Amino acid sequence: PAVTTAVVVHEDSSKNLPVVQVSLARPVDGPSVAIGGCPVQLFVDGEYHDIKTVTGLSGVTVQTHRKRIVVEYPSTNLRLDMQVRTWRNTCHFSVKYILSDCRCDETLVGILGQPDGDAYNDWHLHDGTAVEIPVSKKDRRTKKAYDYSSTWCLEDATMSHFTYEGGNAFSSFDKCNPEQYDDTLDEIIDNATPEQIANCTIEGDLDDGCLIECYYFGEEACDEYKEVIKNTETAVITAAPTSAPTSAPTDELDLSTNENGNTFDDVEDVDATDTEEIVDPPADAGSKGDPHCKST
Repeated sequence: PAVTTAVVVHEDSSKNLPVVQVSLARPVDGPSVAIGGCPVQLFVDGEYHDIKTVTGLSGVTVQTHRKRIVVEYPSTNLRLDMQVRTWRNTCHFSVKYILSDCRCDETLVGILGQPDGDAYNDWHLHDGTAVEIPVSKKDRRTKKAYDYSSTWCLEDATMSHFTYEGGNAFSSFDKCNPEQYDDTLDEIIDNATPEQIANCTIEGDLDDGCLIECYYFGEEACDEYKEVIKNTETAVITAAPTSAPTSAPTDELDLSTNENGNTFDDVEDVDATDTEEIVDPPADAGSKGDPHCKST
């Protein structure tokens, strides 16, 4: 799932479907509804709505249940399944994008690649061409990663579909130019002390992310990060990508259920406050993260 503080959905203009935005209020005292202790906003075609009580929308449904938010476009089978979460007193969304109708005539590509099952080619151009991922883990966190990410930034305000409020504008979030690169991360890595290096050497390799995590968030977060890394498989990049653009995976994969056989991940039942339980789509819908085409 993607982690973010705001999502906007803009379907093909020819379909005449509404633009839906779910975001965390900025400033926090702006119009919002508390979900899981976080100030959540819903904008439909630029107009604010109470996300817990909104009804009568044309072409889209928005449902909430505890800390879960589901936005669905029935006519295109596009679905966003969101969880409102907090980490160290900071609110964010964990978002799954589900594209159930395959759209196999389109090339699906984004800043983190394509849903092709290949973890080694996740940097792409907009046309779907895989580009070289740096072998160095440091480069994948600092300037080269910044430069790659910048190629996916909106060029100007006319390309944005977000609604800005509370004195914010496109320029408030536009940090995509070389002059705005902050080399603090490079300094943290390059100037690490022997003690910091020893602390962040995991299974024989120095983990640059650990140095950064420990520097900014302290000992508890540092220990938590190391535990996650030890239990997470990481792709080892050793060569340039060779795969070509793909429109959809070629193998028939059923990723619609979790390890318990339930559709989507189990939802933690906490802070029950509103609405009836959300009904998940049928089991043949693509799910689990990136938009995923299921061949038939």
